[in-house]
Amino acid sequence: MLKSITARIPAERAAMALVIVASALVGRQAAIGMDTAQGLSGLAAILGSSMLVIMVKSWPKPEPVKVRARRDD
Repeated sequence: MLKSITARIPAERAAMALVIVASALVGRQAAIGMDTAQGLSGLAAILGSSMLVIMVKSWPKPEPVKVRARRDD
């Protein structure tokens, strides 16, 4: 259980960092000047990274599997 918690937290933080970086890059390029196609591509990048955050946050937690022990006598 601890392994899934420690793997989940960095994945959430990395996905959130991706949104921040994508937004900053698109915002910087928009300030310089972008045409319509570049603006729509930037918007798609921001929406894609936002969808990644939603998927990581809502991904179901792994369920424990019951294993029956067999005894070799």
